[in-house]
Amino acid sequence: MFDARLDAEGLSDPDLETLRVFGIRGGLVTPRWGTAPHEAADATERFLREQAPRLERAGLEVVTSAAVPLWLEGHRGQGALLDALPRTLGLRGVAAVGPLEWTTGSRAQQELLLAQAALADALGRPVVVSAPRAEHEPLTARLLACLDRSKLAPARVLVDGVTPNTVRSVLARGHHVGLNLHPERLGVDLAERLVHSLGPERLVLSTGARDAPTDLLALPRLVSRLKQARLSGAVLRRVGGQTLWRFLGRRA
Repeated sequence: MFDARLDAEGLSDPDLETLRVFGIRGGLVTPRWGTAPHEAADATERFLREQAPRLERAGLEVVTSAAVPLWLEGHRGQGALLDALPRTLGLRGVAAVGPLEWTTGSRAQQELLLAQAALADALGRPVVVSAPRAEHEPLTARLLACLDRSKLAPARVLVDGVTPNTVRSVLARGHHVGLNLHPERLGVDLAERLVHSLGPERLVLSTGARDAPTDLLALPRLVSRLKQARLSGAVLRRVGGQTLWRFLGRRA
Protein backbone atom coordinates (compact mmCIF):
# COMPACT_ATOMS: atom_id res chain seq x y z
CA MET A 1 0.00 0.00 0.00
CA PHE A 2 1.05 3.58 -0.71
CA ASP A 3 -0.24 6.56 1.26
CA ALA A 4 -0.88 9.75 -0.70
CA ARG A 5 -0.09 12.18 2.12
CA LEU A 6 2.58 11.47 4.71
CA ASP A 7 4.36 13.99 6.93
CA ALA A 8 7.79 12.63 7.82
CA GLU A 9 8.52 15.17 10.56
CA GLY A 10 5.36 14.17 12.41
CA LEU A 11 6.19 10.45 12.34
CA SER A 12 8.50 8.89 14.90
CA ASP A 13 10.71 5.90 14.12
CA PRO A 14 8.23 3.56 15.92
CA ASP A 15 5.43 5.08 13.78
CA LEU A 16 7.38 4.26 10.63
CA GLU A 17 7.91 0.69 11.80
CA THR A 18 4.17 0.39 12.51
CA LEU A 19 3.33 1.58 9.00
CA ARG A 20 5.76 -0.90 7.46
CA VAL A 21 4.54 -3.85 9.56
CA PHE A 22 0.93 -3.17 8.54
CA GLY A 23 1.71 -3.10 4.84
CA ILE A 24 2.44 0.54 4.01
CA ARG A 25 5.27 0.35 1.48
CA GLY A 26 5.68 4.11 1.08
CA GLY A 27 3.94 7.12 -0.31
CA LEU A 28 4.01 10.80 -1.21
CA VAL A 29 5.59 12.85 1.56
CA THR A 30 4.43 16.44 1.92
CA PRO A 31 7.19 18.96 2.69
CA ARG A 32 6.63 21.35 5.58
CA TRP A 33 6.72 24.80 4.03
CA GLY A 34 7.36 26.69 7.26
CA THR A 35 6.05 30.22 7.76
CA ALA A 36 8.55 32.35 5.85
CA PRO A 37 9.55 32.52 2.16
CA HIS A 38 13.12 31.32 2.81
CA GLU A 39 11.76 28.28 4.67
CA ALA A 40 9.38 27.47 1.82
CA ALA A 41 12.23 27.81 -0.69
CA ASP A 42 14.27 25.14 1.09
CA ALA A 43 11.44 22.81 2.18
CA THR A 44 11.79 20.10 -0.47
CA GLU A 45 15.57 19.97 -0.35
CA ARG A 46 15.44 19.95 3.45
CA PHE A 47 13.18 16.89 3.30
CA LEU A 48 15.49 15.12 0.84
CA ARG A 49 18.48 15.91 3.01
CA GLU A 50 17.08 15.27 6.50
CA GLN A 51 14.05 13.00 6.30
CA ALA A 52 14.19 10.89 3.13
CA PRO A 53 17.17 8.83 4.35
CA ARG A 54 15.38 8.07 7.62
CA LEU A 55 12.28 6.82 5.80
CA GLU A 56 14.37 4.73 3.43
CA ARG A 57 16.21 3.13 6.39
CA ALA A 58 12.77 2.23 7.75
CA GLY A 59 12.06 0.32 4.54
CA LEU A 60 9.66 2.83 3.01
CA GLU A 61 9.73 3.91 -0.63
CA VAL A 62 8.87 7.60 -0.75
CA VAL A 63 8.78 10.49 -3.16
CA THR A 64 8.07 14.13 -2.49
CA SER A 65 6.89 17.27 -4.24
CA ALA A 66 7.93 20.89 -4.72
CA ALA A 67 5.96 24.09 -5.12
CA VAL A 68 5.67 27.77 -4.38
CA PRO A 69 3.03 27.71 -1.60
CA LEU A 70 -0.12 29.60 -2.49
CA TRP A 71 0.05 31.56 0.75
CA LEU A 72 2.96 33.41 -0.89
CA GLU A 73 0.48 34.97 -3.33
CA GLY A 74 1.61 38.49 -4.21
CA HIS A 75 4.84 38.24 -2.19
CA ARG A 76 7.71 40.11 -3.83
CA GLY A 77 9.93 37.00 -3.66
CA GLN A 78 7.39 34.87 -5.50
CA GLY A 79 9.02 35.34 -8.91
CA ALA A 80 12.42 34.15 -7.73
CA LEU A 81 10.86 31.06 -6.15
CA LEU A 82 9.03 30.26 -9.39
CA ASP A 83 12.28 30.65 -11.34
CA ALA A 84 14.00 28.18 -8.98
CA LEU A 85 11.20 25.61 -9.10
CA PRO A 86 12.31 23.72 -12.28
CA ARG A 87 15.68 22.95 -10.69
CA THR A 88 14.02 21.59 -7.55
CA LEU A 89 11.60 19.50 -9.63
CA GLY A 90 14.61 17.97 -11.36
CA LEU A 91 16.04 16.56 -8.13
CA ARG A 92 15.95 12.81 -7.61
CA GLY A 93 12.88 11.81 -5.62
CA VAL A 94 10.74 14.83 -6.56
CA ALA A 95 7.70 13.56 -8.43
CA ALA A 96 5.07 16.30 -8.51
CA VAL A 97 4.22 19.97 -8.18
CA GLY A 98 2.42 20.65 -4.93
CA PRO A 99 0.67 20.36 -2.69
CA LEU A 100 -0.91 23.68 -3.60
CA GLU A 101 -3.09 24.54 -0.61
CA TRP A 102 -6.08 26.46 -1.94
CA THR A 103 -7.39 28.72 0.82
CA THR A 104 -8.99 31.90 -0.51
CA GLY A 105 -9.36 31.55 -4.26
CA SER A 106 -8.21 35.14 -4.69
CA ARG A 107 -7.08 36.40 -8.09
CA ALA A 108 -3.44 36.34 -6.96
CA GLN A 109 -3.83 32.77 -5.70
CA GLN A 110 -5.39 31.72 -8.98
CA GLU A 111 -2.54 33.26 -10.96
CA LEU A 112 0.08 31.52 -8.81
CA LEU A 113 -1.68 28.17 -9.20
CA LEU A 114 -2.00 28.57 -12.97
CA ALA A 115 1.65 29.55 -13.31
CA GLN A 116 2.70 26.34 -11.58
CA ALA A 117 0.22 24.26 -13.58
CA ALA A 118 1.77 25.66 -16.78
CA LEU A 119 5.23 24.79 -15.51
CA ALA A 120 4.10 21.26 -14.61
CA ASP A 121 2.64 20.87 -18.09
CA ALA A 122 5.91 21.99 -19.70
CA LEU A 123 7.96 19.61 -17.53
CA GLY A 124 5.55 16.67 -17.76
CA ARG A 125 4.83 16.61 -14.03
CA PRO A 126 1.52 15.99 -12.24
CA VAL A 127 0.04 18.55 -9.84
CA VAL A 128 -1.42 17.99 -6.37
CA VAL A 129 -3.92 20.59 -5.18
CA SER A 130 -5.55 20.58 -1.74
CA ALA A 131 -9.15 21.69 -1.33
CA PRO A 132 -9.83 23.70 1.84
CA ARG A 133 -11.86 22.52 4.82
CA ALA A 134 -13.31 25.99 5.53
CA GLU A 135 -16.03 27.03 3.07
CA HIS A 136 -15.25 23.76 1.35
CA GLU A 137 -17.96 23.57 -1.27
CA PRO A 138 -17.88 27.12 -2.70
CA LEU A 139 -14.08 27.30 -2.62
CA THR A 140 -13.75 23.86 -4.22
CA ALA A 141 -16.09 25.00 -6.99
CA ARG A 142 -13.86 28.05 -7.49
CA LEU A 143 -10.80 25.79 -7.53
CA LEU A 144 -12.29 23.58 -10.23
CA ALA A 145 -13.20 26.63 -12.31
CA CYS A 146 -9.59 27.81 -12.00
CA LEU A 147 -8.26 24.41 -13.06
CA ASP A 148 -10.56 24.51 -16.09
CA ARG A 149 -8.49 27.48 -17.29
CA SER A 150 -5.28 25.44 -17.18
CA LYS A 151 -3.93 23.65 -20.23
CA LEU A 152 -2.82 20.77 -18.02
CA ALA A 153 -4.69 17.54 -18.79
CA PRO A 154 -7.34 17.01 -16.08
CA ALA A 155 -6.03 13.52 -15.26
CA ARG A 156 -2.65 15.08 -14.40
CA VAL A 157 -4.24 16.85 -11.42
CA LEU A 158 -4.99 15.29 -8.04
CA VAL A 159 -7.48 17.27 -5.97
CA ASP A 160 -6.82 16.25 -2.40
CA GLY A 161 -9.09 16.67 0.62
CA VAL A 162 -12.43 16.23 -1.15
CA THR A 163 -15.58 15.31 0.74
CA PRO A 164 -18.64 13.19 -0.11
CA ASN A 165 -20.29 16.44 -1.25
CA THR A 166 -17.57 17.39 -3.73
CA VAL A 167 -15.98 14.12 -4.85
CA ARG A 168 -18.31 13.56 -7.79
CA SER A 169 -17.87 17.07 -9.20
CA VAL A 170 -14.08 16.60 -9.11
CA LEU A 171 -14.30 13.20 -10.83
CA ALA A 172 -16.66 14.65 -13.44
CA ARG A 173 -13.92 17.12 -14.43
CA GLY A 174 -11.55 14.20 -15.11
CA HIS A 175 -9.25 14.84 -12.15
CA HIS A 176 -7.91 12.32 -9.67
CA VAL A 177 -9.51 12.66 -6.24
CA GLY A 178 -7.83 12.29 -2.87
CA LEU A 179 -9.80 11.03 0.11
CA ASN A 180 -8.05 11.89 3.38
CA LEU A 181 -8.98 9.28 5.97
CA HIS A 182 -9.44 10.97 9.33
CA PRO A 183 -11.45 9.88 12.40
CA GLU A 184 -13.18 13.26 12.70
CA ARG A 185 -13.79 14.03 9.01
CA LEU A 186 -13.77 10.88 6.87
CA GLY A 187 -13.80 7.65 8.81
CA VAL A 188 -13.16 4.17 7.45
CA ASP A 189 -16.90 3.32 7.37
CA LEU A 190 -17.78 6.29 5.14
CA ALA A 191 -14.68 5.79 2.98
CA GLU A 192 -15.66 2.16 2.41
CA ARG A 193 -19.10 3.22 1.22
CA LEU A 194 -17.54 5.78 -1.11
CA VAL A 195 -15.21 3.21 -2.67
CA HIS A 196 -18.18 0.87 -3.26
CA SER A 197 -20.27 3.64 -4.83
CA LEU A 198 -17.56 5.42 -6.84
CA GLY A 199 -15.34 2.52 -7.86
CA PRO A 200 -11.54 2.73 -8.02
CA GLU A 201 -11.19 4.95 -11.10
CA ARG A 202 -8.86 7.91 -10.32
CA LEU A 203 -9.38 7.38 -6.58
CA VAL A 204 -6.43 7.97 -4.23
CA LEU A 205 -6.38 7.41 -0.46
CA SER A 206 -4.30 8.91 2.31
CA THR A 207 -4.20 9.26 6.07
CA GLY A 208 -2.50 12.64 6.23
CA ALA A 209 -0.39 10.84 8.83
CA ARG A 210 1.39 13.44 10.96
CA ASP A 211 1.47 14.72 14.51
CA ALA A 212 -2.14 15.95 14.43
CA PRO A 213 -4.77 13.49 15.74
CA THR A 214 -5.10 10.82 13.09
CA ASP A 215 -5.32 7.09 12.54
CA LEU A 216 -2.02 5.74 11.25
CA LEU A 217 -3.62 2.46 10.29
CA ALA A 218 -6.74 3.80 8.58
CA LEU A 219 -5.51 2.83 5.12
CA PRO A 220 -4.63 -0.80 6.03
CA ARG A 221 -7.96 -1.10 7.89
CA LEU A 222 -9.90 0.19 4.90
CA VAL A 223 -8.15 -2.14 2.46
CA SER A 224 -8.79 -5.05 4.85
CA ARG A 225 -12.49 -4.17 4.99
CA LEU A 226 -12.68 -3.99 1.20
CA LYS A 227 -10.99 -7.38 0.97
CA GLN A 228 -13.55 -8.84 3.38
CA ALA A 229 -16.26 -7.39 1.13
CA ARG A 230 -14.76 -9.55 -1.64
CA LEU A 231 -13.66 -6.78 -3.95
CA SER A 232 -11.31 -8.05 -6.62
CA GLY A 233 -7.56 -8.06 -6.21
CA ALA A 234 -7.28 -5.54 -9.05
CA VAL A 235 -9.56 -3.07 -7.23
CA LEU A 236 -7.69 -3.56 -3.95
CA ARG A 237 -4.37 -2.87 -5.63
CA ARG A 238 -5.67 0.28 -7.27
CA VAL A 239 -7.19 1.85 -4.16
CA GLY A 240 -4.27 0.61 -2.08
CA GLY A 241 -1.80 2.76 -3.96
CA GLN A 242 -1.35 1.56 -7.53
CA THR A 243 -3.39 4.50 -8.86
CA LEU A 244 -1.30 6.95 -6.82
CA TRP A 245 2.01 5.47 -7.95
CA ARG A 246 0.96 5.54 -11.63
CA PHE A 247 -0.25 9.14 -11.26
CA LEU A 248 3.22 10.01 -9.97
CA GLY A 249 4.89 8.20 -12.85
CA ARG A 250 6.17 5.35 -10.69
CA ARG A 251 5.81 1.59 -10.98
CA ALA A 252 3.78 0.01 -8.18
